[in-house]
Amino acid sequence: MTSISRATTMSRVTTSAPHQALYRRWRAQTFSEIVGQQAVVVTLRNAVRTNAVAHGLLFVGPRGTGKTSMARILAKALNCTNLVDGEPDDTCEACVAIRDGRALDVVEMDAASNNKVDDMRDLLPRVYTAPSDLRRKVFIVDEVQRIKEGWDVLLKTLEEPPDHVAFIFCTTDSSQIRPAVVSRLQRFDFRRLTVPEIEGKLHRILADDGRPTDEDAVHLIAQLAAGGMRDAEGMLDQLLAGGTERLTADAVRDLLGLADAETVRAFVKALLEGEALVGIEVLDRLEERGRDLRSFMDQAVEVVRAELGASLVSPAAARRGALISTGRRLAAIDPARGGPGGLRFQLELALLDSPPSDSHSEARAGHVAASATVRPEPPAA
Repeated sequence: MTSISRATTMSRVTTSAPHQALYRRWRAQTFSEIVGQQAVVVTLRNAVRTNAVAHGLLFVGPRGTGKTSMARILAKALNCTNLVDGEPDDTCEACVAIRDGRALDVVEMDAASNNKVDDMRDLLPRVYTAPSDLRRKVFIVDEVQRIKEGWDVLLKTLEEPPDHVAFIFCTTDSSQIRPAVVSRLQRFDFRRLTVPEIEGKLHRILADDGRPTDEDAVHLIAQLAAGGMRDAEGMLDQLLAGGTERLTADAVRDLLGLADAETVRAFVKALLEGEALVGIEVLDRLEERGRDLRSFMDQAVEVVRAELGASLVSPAAARRGALISTGRRLAAIDPARGGPGGLRFQLELALLDSPPSDSHSEARAGHVAASATVRPEPPAA
């Protein structure tokens, strides 16, 4: 799509409301705009080009990785009147109606609230009714792992669907879907996006906004998104809405209640070396500054994980053992346990349970020995 047509599309999408969330304004509208997921894109475009799209598809992957966007684009491709090499043009009447949510023949359902037998029975008449405006009826069902007994109603339809129908089911957990259902569907796995992939799109959004931004801020957002583009766009949306003149890494940390890297490393060092008092002082400072302890614990886990990875190529086996022990103590913490102060208490216990390192033990032993050496003799009787 040319930059002109993209700008035209964006103006149509964004002028209907005073403010739209970034993830909606920048939602991919064609296969070429999808970030990552290239294996899925290539397979679906080939299927569209050769008229070999299955009647039932299952999109599996973490949240925010593009499953629903891909489903809508595929709905366009199945109905576009100006396809080019399997790519919808996003300007024909069918594409515009689907993009604007006006297409009666593209039905989106959230199985989190529509998962009962009666909900599926209500769906069947719409499945067997011919399309009113488009070539194909497309049913996009999100959170499909929430459907249980409702599958009994749909199984026969999935096995012998009408020619004019395509089902696209999206899920974050395919293990909760019956094998009998999965076997009737063509499965596509969506992976988490890499940090550079997320950074690339964030840079495009920021270039459009014109806001001065530090590279460290973009990198931090991309890391915190944990592979989900929607989460990254949500964080960036909050920052832009705050009116900050320049986006910095400190602004990201302040917004999300995160500690700086030096503070996190100091806490991990206290865990590794058994310096409980130092670690508790770190926790005190964090609470004084209003930092989120749950996010702080996640940051500490990431530091330990990174150091464990680095230790694989290092001969320091003793430090690796300390890192493993520290990682286990952090992994045993349940942030939801113990009420408002429960997480703080568990972090303190982890600090108190940390054995002092050999170097600190030796230093303390030396200090005690030196004190004993210079202790004055008691006066003679």
